[in-house]
Amino acid sequence: MIFAARPELEWSDLFANDRPVEIEIGSGKGAFLIAQARAHPERNFVGIENQRRWVRWIEERPARAPLANVRVVCADASLVIGQFVRDSSVAAYHALFPDPWWKRRHHKRRLLRSDFAVHLFRTLEAGGVLHVATDVGERFSEMQCELAGQPFVVATCVAPTPAGRALSKFERKYRAAGRRLYYATFTKPLSG
Repeated sequence: MIFAARPELEWSDLFANDRPVEIEIGSGKGAFLIAQARAHPERNFVGIENQRRWVRWIEERPARAPLANVRVVCADASLVIGQFVRDSSVAAYHALFPDPWWKRRHHKRRLLRSDFAVHLFRTLEAGGVLHVATDVGERFSEMQCELAGQPFVVATCVAPTPAGRALSKFERKYRAAGRRLYYATFTKPLSG
């Protein structure tokens, strides 16, 4: 039996240019995605959101003020990244305030797990970064442990939002409530 190679996304076909690509995992209504795309027209942005209603919402926003550097995919991020994203083709990932899935039986639904970390690392270009943010200290520690299985260089900070990055809806909400926020940047080394 002959198996075809897995189909891979070609960013240059999707955007008609070769600019660096950043992916937001779990875009929600797209506030962060759209803000980043407007602030950085020299980059391309892909939002992956598994809820169709939010994908429609995001698709309508750039329609009012067209942005050639935004695309959105309605799918499970682990499936898209694990099966369709080419090795070393992504400049940055943003996993901002992922659902902590509190109940033990739902932990398998958590996004940032060690099996998914393999694909994040594989698809990042050398020097590429994974930006993680949460307001749940316990979950932040767990995410760091899950991602530790890959040879990332890690920089952690507790406050404020990393410079040059737009605020997500949840960051604005949690800051207004005075909640503590946790950030980490996982960088793929330039060599090795």
